[in-house]
Amino acid sequence: MQKKDIEAWLQTSKPNEEIVYFSGYLAYDRQHDANLRDIASTMLNAYYRKVVVLFQKRIAYGTSTQSPVFNYIARKI
Repeated sequence: MQKKDIEAWLQTSKPNEEIVYFSGYLAYDRQHDANLRDIASTMLNAYYRKVVVLFQKRIAYGTSTQSPVFNYIARKI
């Protein structure tokens, strides 16, 4: 997914529609991916503007050698 896809979704989605904008471990993965940083920042800005509610759902627990996996979800307000 690209930042332009997120921006398009923010413009066209209706209230209560959801999008999984990332699957993985955002706190770690965004450090190594400029596109992911842009997506996360765009969603956080939309949250501050009260356009979306952000939440996450655990998909897999982490281990000592693997990061946990979450679906990062935005719901349009």
